[in-house]
Amino acid sequence: MSRPGRSTWLADDAATRALGYALAHALDDGDVVALCGPLGAGKTTLAQGFAKGLDVPPNVRVRSPTFTLCNEVQGRRLLLHMDLYRLGSEDEAEALGFRERVGHDGVALVEWADRFPGLLPHHAIWISLEHEGAGRRVTVWEAEGGDPRWIDAISLPGSGGGTPWTACTHTGPWAD
Repeated sequence: MSRPGRSTWLADDAATRALGYALAHALDDGDVVALCGPLGAGKTTLAQGFAKGLDVPPNVRVRSPTFTLCNEVQGRRLLLHMDLYRLGSEDEAEALGFRERVGHDGVALVEWADRFPGLLPHHAIWISLEHEGAGRRVTVWEAEGGDPRWIDAISLPGSGGGTPWTACTHTGPWAD
């Protein structure tokens, strides 16, 4: 199933962090961001900007939770930064309490969400990051039900950081 979304090209890590920062200001408690893309595409970089947008103290390093599976950091709201890369199955994620944690308190950022899209709530916002030239292509899709409040609230990072958003509709990695 296709959903409406938007796509842009970001020049560098600073532009990716700026996008994460803007997104953090557009979301509320209970929102879930499903991040997907290959290694090194910028998922954790976006999470760093997101944490800054939530006013996570600058002395707290935001790192990939590949080995810890979930990092919790507190800013003006709780950030659950999760990673599904090392999990072998949805059952393993369930046993670790994934569904009980995601979509309730705070905002959840889930890296490698495309490994087990059936775990994510239907209201998840999907973001794909892909290598493209010297930068990256970012595609964002509306949550099921078409609530565009968040996508209309994000703006492109500072001058030279990206190209204008273009509308797109194509199939994403979520389970319908």
